[in-house]
Amino acid sequence: MSETKGKDFSQTGFSEAPRGIIAEVTDYWASLRTGSRPPMRQQLEPAALARNLPHVFLAELISPRVARLRICGQQVEEILGMEMRGMPVTAMFCGTARNEVMQAMEQVSLGARVTLVLEGESGFGLPRMTATLALLPLCDETGRISRVMGVLARDGEPGRTPRRFTLAKAVQVNETTSGDEAPTRPALRVIDGGKS
Repeated sequence: MSETKGKDFSQTGFSEAPRGIIAEVTDYWASLRTGSRPPMRQQLEPAALARNLPHVFLAELISPRVARLRICGQQVEEILGMEMRGMPVTAMFCGTARNEVMQAMEQVSLGARVTLVLEGESGFGLPRMTATLALLPLCDETGRISRVMGVLARDGEPGRTPRRFTLAKAVQVNETTSGDEAPTRPALRVIDGGKS
């Protein structure tokens, strides 16, 4: 799964997210773990992700709270209606949700697996759309968490214009251990925000 060559995530799309996509990708991610250590980025194989590739993105952690998209599947790019390579993950969210998403990303940088329940912004030409986003940490060859694999399963169509997400519920954080070192502070169970 090269970030500069190899398969294009945008070429194997579905009109709707298949059922169980979050579980399938998360189970694959978990199968690559060594004990509590997150998988290495180099372990990922596009063939193993198969039909779920259009719903997957890879992002690079620029700082503990900021990740920039390096590879982005078609179903993810359809949300904003543009190529998203190089954009921050927070570009998919309304301004009111971005601080909580950055808090969630910080937990991922510590080794936590995070789940966000989302709702698409409303407005003219924007039909109802909900989604679930899982953020999964990935290590580099030194054992440092430097990448994030995201998987987005949405229900509904983006609509006529680009749209962003709000948080429908509090962010769910599953505590793990990050690589060789334990997190410097406890991973959160819930990040307050959303519509409760």
